[in-house]
Amino acid sequence: MRSTRSFPRVGGAGVGLALVAAILLAGCAPEPDPVAARDALKEVTAEPVAPEAVDEYSVAERPEPIVDPLECSPYLVITARGTGEPKRKQLLGPVARAIESARPDETERLDLDYPADTEINAGATLGARTLIDTLNVQAEACPEQRTILLGYSQGALVIGDALASPEARLVGATVGDVSEAAAERVLAVVLYGNPRFVGSDPTGYGSFSPEVNGLLPRPPGSFARFEDRMRDYCVADDFICQSTLSLEEAGHVAYYENGMQSDGAAYVITRLGPPAKPADTDERASADAQADAEKQAGAEKQAAEG
Repeated sequence: MRSTRSFPRVGGAGVGLALVAAILLAGCAPEPDPVAARDALKEVTAEPVAPEAVDEYSVAERPEPIVDPLECSPYLVITARGTGEPKRKQLLGPVARAIESARPDETERLDLDYPADTEINAGATLGARTLIDTLNVQAEACPEQRTILLGYSQGALVIGDALASPEARLVGATVGDVSEAAAERVLAVVLYGNPRFVGSDPTGYGSFSPEVNGLLPRPPGSFARFEDRMRDYCVADDFICQSTLSLEEAGHVAYYENGMQSDGAAYVITRLGPPAKPADTDERASADAQADAEKQAGAEKQAAEG
């Protein structure tokens, strides 16, 4: 477990932390309504998903994927924004851009198409189904592609429930499961301000208390098959991931300014493989090797004739 009062920084040669820091221009953080956020999350456990939402997104009722395959890039970055965040200028935007800049010709980005509003039961159920279908479809269509998942607030709940087994979910229990092939292709998961945060899980990073959980903690160990490639960032005064009595919103938007954006991006970058060689590099190397072989053969022939 990684907790205490400060969060660890990622080091290592070749990570390009200076570049990451330069890219992470987060802009202004939207101010959440703490009471509305807490009430909306509590409704997830107080009220079941409406029957029409279950029917619409259930794999039993709708077995075919609800998404189409995307381009087969080496890396696919999927972001799931928080409640009320715009698609542009969201917390995860700078994190995704830093990763894209590390592999500019190898990375595609997808912002998960889900409402991200206060109707969390229905909206997050759609988000979970969309994410699961995307992961499974991409694993089949692009077996060499690796996936990076970034989630904030409600988006962290969506990603976490999609990756968990159906019985451990609060939303999307009927929307299917991530296939083994798709799970193997998940390269990294980075979450911020997760409502389902568990302080004792080894995936936690930040100034949180390990004895305190989020508003909707998931069963411990739910991320067992992903914990070696996941960071779940949480700060002590975030009322969403630390279930505090205080309803001060500053903690939940602290990730915009506390360095955890760049830390999460750097963590992902350390997990990327070496940059792909341009196609013409391999062609030139092959041509050079052939020329060397012909030259050597000519020299040997000349020596034999002499």
